[in-house]
Amino acid sequence: MRPRLRITTVNLIATLLTCTFLAVSIGYYLILEPLTVMENNVQRVQTRYVDQQKQLIRDNVTRVVQHIELRRRAHLVEIKAKLKDKIILVQSVSASLTDLNLPLERHMHQLMYALNELPNNSISYQLINGEQRVIQSNATDNSSIKSNTSSPLPIVDSKLLAVVKLSRLSTAVQWHEPTISSVGQNSQPQLSAAVYLPLVDCVIVVSTDLNQATRQLQRQLFKELAQQRYGAQDYGYYYVISKKNKMAMNAFHKPPFHDDLSSLNLSRDNEILAQELKRVSQQNGADFHNYDYHNPTRDGAIEEKLAYVAYYPPWDWTIGTGFYLNEHKQQLSEAIAAANKESDDNLWRGLWLLAANLLFGLMVALYINRHIRQLEKNRHEKMHELHQYKKLLDLSCMVSKSDLKGHITYTNKSFQAVTGYSANEMLGKPHNLFRHPSTPKKAFKELWDTIQAGKVWRGSSKNLGKGGKPFYTQQVIMPITDDNGTTLEYIAARYDITELLEKREQLQLAFSTDTLTALGSRFKLMNDIAHADETQCLALIDMDSFHGANKVYGTEVGDQLLKHIGEALSLYFGGSQAMLYRLNADIFGVLAPENIQLQTKISEFFEQFSQLKFQLDDEFSTEIPISLTAGIACDQDNLLTCADIALKEAKHQAQQVLIYDGALANSDEYKLKMYWIHAVQQALVDGRLVAYYQPIVDLSTGKTCKFETLMRLIDTDGKPVPPGLFLPILQQTHFYVYMTHAMIEQACAFFKDKKCLFSINFTVDDLLRKETVQMLVDTAQLYDVLDRLVLEVVETENIQNYDQALATIEYLKELGCQISIDDFGSGYSNFSYLTQVKADIIKIDGSLIQAINKDDRTRELITSIVQFAHRSQMKVVAEFIDSEEIAAAVTAIGCDYGQGYYYSPPVPQHQVENCPD
Repeated sequence: MRPRLRITTVNLIATLLTCTFLAVSIGYYLILEPLTVMENNVQRVQTRYVDQQKQLIRDNVTRVVQHIELRRRAHLVEIKAKLKDKIILVQSVSASLTDLNLPLERHMHQLMYALNELPNNSISYQLINGEQRVIQSNATDNSSIKSNTSSPLPIVDSKLLAVVKLSRLSTAVQWHEPTISSVGQNSQPQLSAAVYLPLVDCVIVVSTDLNQATRQLQRQLFKELAQQRYGAQDYGYYYVISKKNKMAMNAFHKPPFHDDLSSLNLSRDNEILAQELKRVSQQNGADFHNYDYHNPTRDGAIEEKLAYVAYYPPWDWTIGTGFYLNEHKQQLSEAIAAANKESDDNLWRGLWLLAANLLFGLMVALYINRHIRQLEKNRHEKMHELHQYKKLLDLSCMVSKSDLKGHITYTNKSFQAVTGYSANEMLGKPHNLFRHPSTPKKAFKELWDTIQAGKVWRGSSKNLGKGGKPFYTQQVIMPITDDNGTTLEYIAARYDITELLEKREQLQLAFSTDTLTALGSRFKLMNDIAHADETQCLALIDMDSFHGANKVYGTEVGDQLLKHIGEALSLYFGGSQAMLYRLNADIFGVLAPENIQLQTKISEFFEQFSQLKFQLDDEFSTEIPISLTAGIACDQDNLLTCADIALKEAKHQAQQVLIYDGALANSDEYKLKMYWIHAVQQALVDGRLVAYYQPIVDLSTGKTCKFETLMRLIDTDGKPVPPGLFLPILQQTHFYVYMTHAMIEQACAFFKDKKCLFSINFTVDDLLRKETVQMLVDTAQLYDVLDRLVLEVVETENIQNYDQALATIEYLKELGCQISIDDFGSGYSNFSYLTQVKADIIKIDGSLIQAINKDDRTRELITSIVQFAHRSQMKVVAEFIDSEEIAAAVTAIGCDYGQGYYYSPPVPQHQVENCPD
């Protein structure tokens, strides 16, 4: 049997053969080839030089034409902006005159008189009635007002007439622009803007003459072009042939142009040349042209010149430049000599490389051999390291693998311990062995569709272990592929989150029950309303004069009164479909399907309750009279609010039971809503919707490390208004988008020169609104703050479109944003969402933080959340910290950051301190 060659020997032979081949190849291209190339150097250099010069003059003329076009367009945009400002001013003046209640004719005359006083000599106005006739106008010199109310003039321009008609159908500004060919001609093209004034049933047309503005721009461009040079020793200059085939600007001429833009005084030959160049440019758009011309740098000698001209249609201009072909013979000779020398150098270089290449190849082979030995050593070390990673993964989570059909091929000990199955019991079985009956099949279909598409699936699921014991897992499943991307098998890593979810359910149950009466809480009522499958009725029952009884008899008696009412409600409604709640203080709730006639039931309950007596346990057996009032609402979008309105109206009308209807939305409540909408709208205009910033403190150092951006409305007295008064109302209007945009702009602008992180709150609607997301990205990129921006996502429980929301979050993370999940700690859907978002930060719900020192279960839940977050590589922020005791508690259980009034309230930007440099 032949001995096998070692890999290092094979590598040495292969390297030497490769070097020999390279040496022969290099010898051909650097020794034989240069001898042939040397003969063609003269023609090659000449051709290359001419091509380079042609490219140079073409690029410069193209750049000039593009620059002129950009300047012309920008100039037109500037003029249109001025006209639009005038339109807005006209609308404002007309609105002001309306308040004076003037007759229509006098209103229009005063309007034109006011416009005539505006300081702009290039703007003219026309007032056009419904018959498309000019009834009033002003002269362009602002010296007089012309009134044509007795014999209004018709509109001559048909296109302007069409614009006027169109403006009556729209509130937007309509534009009438002249054709490109008319600008700069002897005519007086007008750029006009028209808008309908419904207060006077007329169209106001604001116009300006484009010729004057165009000529001023052309004069500026001539001045710039006359000073520009290019090429070696600045030999290149520009010239412009105007619409009359005359030379209007020549940078070499003295003067280069006339202030009135008239033609330069040139010879007949030059005029003929200008006409020819103009013809070439108009015929081909842009082209080269050879001609003989006097060379002023060589005493007027006739030499061949190559020009490049380009036609600019908007102004009927031809822009050109050129160079003399024989002007640089010395440079050409030097270039040819350099090329020949390069060929000689390449010849000798090739000979040296032939010798050096073999030596170098030998050295490379020896080096590679040593490197291969090192790679083998590194591979063993990496395999050892990989084994330790696998060991850590096995110790920290449940790992399983399956083939392409989903049959289990591997499970680690953690997986076996949680499921209760041994490895032999699971190998070869499908993963649906653990599927819980409550998990829909479509969830598994979605999982398989994802991983079969080569993507990673993340999520949470309820599973069934051996013996029917349920357990919950957070899991990541991904395909394992070969070098070509072909899927070989699937691997899954799971965390057992059963304990965390059980504690959350326990806490949610505690939140759902009123501890005094054992009835449902307000939290449970809101949840039941949100998840009701059929039309519901809600009755809110209030004990009259409860606070008086509390004051007279004490809170202990007050608690007995509330228990008495709760027991009576339970006794009457027990066994029915109605559900009972205590919302707060002395307000009770009864939620029932609409078909049980809740109004009748409440009336019967009141009659039965009046027979019950509540007596104090004292020597006099004092009886305390109890009277109840109820407000009922059925099948309303906002059931709780409507029932509350009905209760308040029942008290106001001294009725015992009152049913909500549309008329109960009294004018005061409507006015309050409209007040806040108008206040925010005006604040947006005045710049009084501002960003406040609350610091977030690193609990390990006590130093401020980031800020949260919060919205505040500054009233007309300069005092900040809490967002709770206006934000819920404005979130139902289109103004909310502009409010979000204002916060983005202010926060990004404020932190552009600061080094600390800052967060901006984003609702689910904001995430799903493409224009808001794009505005956020554009603004953050403009101020260069993307890498310091934290997007704080709120309302995660209400997400309806997970895919779009997750895609948006992933897009923002790829751009450098960090993602924070707000108010974490309530609801399973919130937790499931977190497992998919791959958040960087979570903020624990403030209600949990407030209860951390009051309830052991709450402390345990927060501890579990912190531990889970840290295992998932997420930081934790505890908010609503308002005391030293709470700060110490959240620090002790491992929270990373703290936020709340204990450290600082939200402050305006001029009071922001301690932002790290």
